[in-house]
Amino acid sequence: MTNIRNFSPFRSTLLILGLLMLPPLLLAAALLQSAPSVPGNPTLDNPAINTIEQLIVDNGPASISSPGEVILHLDAGELNLLAAFLLQNIPGMQDVTADVALMQGSARVALSMPLPTPLQTLYLNVHARVREQGGGLDIYALRLGRLPVPDALVHYLIARAQARMANAYVNYQELVNLQQSLRQVRFDDNLLEITLDWDPALLARVQTQAEQLFLSAEDKARIVHYFGRIVAIVEAQAPEASSMSLSLLLVPLFEEARERSREGADPIAENRSLLQALSLYVNESDLSQLVEPPGAAALITPRRLAVTIQHRPDLAQHFTSSAAMSATIGEGVAGLLSTSKEVHDARYRTGFSFSDLTANSAGAALGNKATASIEEAQQMQAGVLRIQAEADYMPPVSRDYAGLSENDFSAQYTDRNSEAYMARINAIEEEIASLAVFRQP
Repeated sequence: MTNIRNFSPFRSTLLILGLLMLPPLLLAAALLQSAPSVPGNPTLDNPAINTIEQLIVDNGPASISSPGEVILHLDAGELNLLAAFLLQNIPGMQDVTADVALMQGSARVALSMPLPTPLQTLYLNVHARVREQGGGLDIYALRLGRLPVPDALVHYLIARAQARMANAYVNYQELVNLQQSLRQVRFDDNLLEITLDWDPALLARVQTQAEQLFLSAEDKARIVHYFGRIVAIVEAQAPEASSMSLSLLLVPLFEEARERSREGADPIAENRSLLQALSLYVNESDLSQLVEPPGAAALITPRRLAVTIQHRPDLAQHFTSSAAMSATIGEGVAGLLSTSKEVHDARYRTGFSFSDLTANSAGAALGNKATASIEEAQQMQAGVLRIQAEADYMPPVSRDYAGLSENDFSAQYTDRNSEAYMARINAIEEEIASLAVFRQP
């Protein structure tokens, strides 16, 4: 029989600590595993990116600006490719792997998230099923590691999250309307079919509200500040002027960003807000969501001049849009969307334009370098101040506005995986990399 007097206070403390640590240790053992259930994502090489771009075009409406019904068809391989691309371009998610399997009536989704520890890397493996229910999507059979999560708890947590968003987000109804535009989701063996009502006006409103949702008060203040500087620069142009070179805005704006950074501001945030404000002005976007009276009229309805590169407003629009997108959501997403638009234009509109693609690529490169790190943000501020001509940040392109139709593109390049096309793209990228704005002093 154990002598209680020999059971020292030290041992008692260890026992109590052990009992207290047992529940979290058991929980961790149930949640975390030594190996990922999804070993890796599909390789995102050039053919894979081209496939994603083609998916966007093939599943998009012929007229982006016209409402109508759209039916999307995606197989499991395409869904996994899209998932890999999204994870690769979401900050902090690059190490997460995903796998989607489609079957009759539902989809099986698996995620593996690495969690480094001092001894070894452990993994949170998430498994769930998704099915159509009542015109929407239902998540069920959720499992975190070895721990099953009751469906009732999953539905409760989703409802709580929706309620919190409804209370915190004044335009939450826009997201509800967007969800309701999803008319039907059908899961089949290795095929996902989505039928939705394409409403450009609703999508534009949701995009605008989403942008506002993820902008902090400091972000909005910086954008408004730089937009005000743009308005002042435009007002200083000759009264008879109807256009101006983008250089006349880029140089003084980056000079301002450099001065603010030297005074202690974050150069990445300054550059990003600068490019966002520049895109808003060049593309004549509405600033009313960002500013309030008094004194808002000058910003909401400023003097409008056509901002140009090589005397072309369209090139400045492409350049600034891609620069702002790259600075905000990453160069990968910006490049994907811009190329997809050119492929869409080749099929439905004015044709595939290498001039537009060059402006997109140059803008994306500038936006990426301007926000990649503090050091590169400062280098870009100094680089823009060395601009003497538009050719310092944008390669000269053809003055021909007409692009290649889909048939003409196929006849000349076969497809976007061909050696001829890749040689053309590589030449454009090399020319952009050699521009003065990217060179070290």
